[in-house]
Amino acid sequence: MRVGFRRNRRRIAVNIDMTPMVDVMMLLVIFFMMSTAIVVVYPGFTVNLPHASAGRQQNEQVVVMIASDGRIAVDGQSVDLPELAARLKTTDSARTVVSIEADKEVRHGRVVEVMEAVQQAGVTKMAIAVEPTEP
Repeated sequence: MRVGFRRNRRRIAVNIDMTPMVDVMMLLVIFFMMSTAIVVVYPGFTVNLPHASAGRQQNEQVVVMIASDGRIAVDGQSVDLPELAARLKTTDSARTVVSIEADKEVRHGRVVEVMEAVQQAGVTKMAIAVEPTEP
């Protein structure tokens, strides 16, 4: 008589724990999000700022840009001098800081005209934006 032996085959279930991989992927996503520079670009309006050692203020502000050809923009929208004063009158003049970003090729007189329009709107806090110099 033949006695057959059956092998006791146990199947081993292989599970891959995905938790460490998900953790690593989330850390990579956070790293790339934090290391990416966020740049605000206003299409069609380029300003080449002069260099200085002073840094940019961290207050909320209205940005007035003056292009090298004398065009004016408020927060990326082109305006003329009367529109600039009218637009700034709608802001809270006591709390508003106007940052003037004038191209280094702009006539000084044009910058003064913009500053006068800002003052006529009742805004007393102005800043002139510059690019920080490399040490």
